[in-house]
Amino acid sequence: MNFLRNIFIFLFLLLAEVSLASPSDNPLLQKGWAALVRDDENEAFNCFWQAFEKAQKDKNTEDKAEALLYLGICSYGSSSENGLRYVTQSLSEYKKLEPTFPEIAKNGRSRCLQLISTIYSRQKKYSEAIRLSREVITNFEGSKDVTGTLGLAYNSLGALYEIQKKIDSSDYFFNKALIEFEKNKNNAYLPTIYIKKGNIEKRKGNKETSFEFYQKASLIAQKTENKQAQVLSSIAKGNWFIDFENNSSEAEKLFNQAKIISKSLTDKTFEIKSLEALIVLAKKQNDFKQISQLQSEILKIKDNYYSLEREQIVKNLEVQFEVSEKDRKLELISKEKEVSRLTNILLIMLVLLLLVVFSFLYFFLKRINKRDKQLLKTKEELFIALEEQKRLKEIQFQNDLEHKESQLSAITLQMLQKNELLEEIKEITRKKEATSGEQLSRIVNSHFAQDSNWNDFDKYFESINKNFYTKLKQNYPKISSNDLKICALIKLNLSIKEMASILNISPDSVKTARHRLRKKLDLSTEDNLTEFILSI
Repeated sequence: MNFLRNIFIFLFLLLAEVSLASPSDNPLLQKGWAALVRDDENEAFNCFWQAFEKAQKDKNTEDKAEALLYLGICSYGSSSENGLRYVTQSLSEYKKLEPTFPEIAKNGRSRCLQLISTIYSRQKKYSEAIRLSREVITNFEGSKDVTGTLGLAYNSLGALYEIQKKIDSSDYFFNKALIEFEKNKNNAYLPTIYIKKGNIEKRKGNKETSFEFYQKASLIAQKTENKQAQVLSSIAKGNWFIDFENNSSEAEKLFNQAKIISKSLTDKTFEIKSLEALIVLAKKQNDFKQISQLQSEILKIKDNYYSLEREQIVKNLEVQFEVSEKDRKLELISKEKEVSRLTNILLIMLVLLLLVVFSFLYFFLKRINKRDKQLLKTKEELFIALEEQKRLKEIQFQNDLEHKESQLSAITLQMLQKNELLEEIKEITRKKEATSGEQLSRIVNSHFAQDSNWNDFDKYFESINKNFYTKLKQNYPKISSNDLKICALIKLNLSIKEMASILNISPDSVKTARHRLRKKLDLSTEDNLTEFILSI
C-alpha cells in the first residue's frame, strides 16, 4: 500500500510541474519563465504580472492572453482556484483573437486546456483531465509544436493512465512525450520524463539503462537549477540503490539531499515525497523511532499546507498591488504639474463654493432658528392654555360629581326619612278603628307606591355609576327591577336595616331578596355579594 501511495504522490508531483514552454518573444515573460524554472515563484509572478499590466495598457490582446496563461501556471501550484481563474481569463482573451488570428487563438486555447487538465489532475478529476489532454493532442498532432504543449499532453496522459494502472498505455504516452521533448530540447521537462523513462526501465529490470536515465535527469536539473527535478531525481536514484544495490546508506544520503532541497520549495508535496522515501528506508531498517519522527514531520507539513497556500495567495496579491502602485506613481510623476495646477484651481473653487454654502446655511439656519423659537413660544402658550382648560374641566367634573353624590345622598336620606315617617303613621293608624284612620292608612299606602323618588334616585345613581344597570342586565338577563334596586343600595354600601327602611320591607325580606339575588348572579356561598357588586 505504501508503494502504491508513493507512486500516486510521485505522479501528483509530476503533474505539479510548470505547464508550458519558455515564451519566445516577450522579455518579461522570458524573465518570469527563467525564475519559474528556478522555482522562484514570487519573482516569476512579479514578471508575469508586469507583462499583463503592460499588455493591458498597450491594448495588446495576444500578450495579455499569454501573460494571464503564465499567471495561471505560476499560481496553480499554491492555489488551484487562482490558477483556474487566470487560465479562464486567458481563454476569453484568446477567443477574441479567433476572427483575426485563428492559428494563434487555436494554439493558445490548446495551451490553456493543457493547464486546466493539469489542475484537474491535482483535483483528482481524472476523466476530465484525460478528455482535455486528448483534445490538445488532436489539435497539435500533424502540426509543428514549438511550445512543448504536445509533449506535456503526452506526459499527462501517461501519468493519468499510470494512476489507472493501465501500464501499457502509460508507457506508450511517456515514450511519445520523451520523443517530443528531446526533439524540441525542452530542458524544463526532460528531467521529469527521463525519471519516468528510468522507472519504466527499472520495472523491466534494466539496471544500467534505468540509472542512465536518472543520471541524465539529475544533470539537466542541476544545470537548469530546477529544484523540483533535483528532488525527484535524487529520490529516484535513492530507490534505485535500494532495489539494485541494496545500498541503504547511499539511498539515505540521496533522500536527505532531496529533503534539504525540497525545504526551499513552495510546493510542500516534494518535501512529503522525500520524507516518505526516508520512511520506507527506515521500515527496511526497523528503525521505528525514525519512522515516528518522520511521520510527525509529514503531519506537521500537511497541517501547515493550507496556511502556506493562503500566504502564497497573499504574496501574489501583494505583488499585484506593488506593480499597480508602481505604475500609478509613474503616471502621477509624469502628470504632477498638471495635477497640481488643477488641484489648486479645484481647491480655490471649493473654498469659494464652501463660503457660499456656509453663508447660505448660516442665514437659512438663523431664519429657521428664529421661526422655531417663535413656534416654540406659541406651542408653550397653547400648552399652558390647554393645561388650564384641562384643570378647569377637572374642577367642574369634580364639582358635578360631588353635587350628584350629594343629591343622591339627599334623595336616599329623604326616602329613608319619608318611609320612616310613613311607617310611624301607619303604625298609629293601625291602633285606631275609626273610619278616618282607615282612610289615612290608605293614603299612606298610596304614598308607598309612588316611584317619583326612585326615578330621581336612578337618574343620579346612573350619572355616577355609568352603565351599572346595563351591565347587570346584559350579564344576568333574569335579574328583575327590584333586584336592581337591591344592587344599587348595596353599591351605596347601605346596611340591611337601611335597605329595609328605604324599600319599606322587613329586614328578613331584604335578606331573602339578597339570597335570591345571589342565585341569579351565580355566586357561591364563599363569594361576598357586597364585594361583587362594588367591583362592577
